[in-house]
Amino acid sequence: MALVAVDKPIPEAKASGFNSMVATARELLGPEAWDRVLRRLPPSTAALVLTPPLPVTWIPVAQYGEVVSTVLTHGFGGDEKRMVELGRRSFQADVKTIYRVFIKLMSPQHVIERGTKLWLTYNRNNGLLRTQVTGAHRCDVIYEGVVGVYPGFWSFQRGALTGAVHATGCPQAQVTLVRGGGRSGDAVFTIDWGE
Repeated sequence: MALVAVDKPIPEAKASGFNSMVATARELLGPEAWDRVLRRLPPSTAALVLTPPLPVTWIPVAQYGEVVSTVLTHGFGGDEKRMVELGRRSFQADVKTIYRVFIKLMSPQHVIERGTKLWLTYNRNNGLLRTQVTGAHRCDVIYEGVVGVYPGFWSFQRGALTGAVHATGCPQAQVTLVRGGGRSGDAVFTIDWGE
């Protein structure tokens, strides 16, 4: 009996997050640094940046990663703190005005739990997220089996989580990577919003 190779599905993300990240990176970098980033992107990814896809379009996570990694290296000079800020601001840009009002009325725990469920709405074939309550004002966000990990990914995720909890009206919240990350597809972030 012959074995048949089965291709693994390509990890994809909705273009809405990609478009927000691109617009935010362009703003943070300014024209000169942004042009430097664009020149270093593969032609197909540069074309995607220059002609943004419809927000509901699925794009390969690899192209998302090419932009984030190039911004980290050639725009931010490897500064992971700036990548966290890119993630935070991208989240805020991606959340429509009407949702911002609702988020502000919700508890951080509710927003975090809802956000982990939305992972599958905006990502496919790219792992899972779940939460685990660890205190009255503290929880862990657990990433499992993420396939599309690239340089800057975990810092960007830390920023997006920070943006989500700050949107609830808790600007003092802290998000810390406590386990995993790096090249691994698994990681745990602890979110502590005090109060």
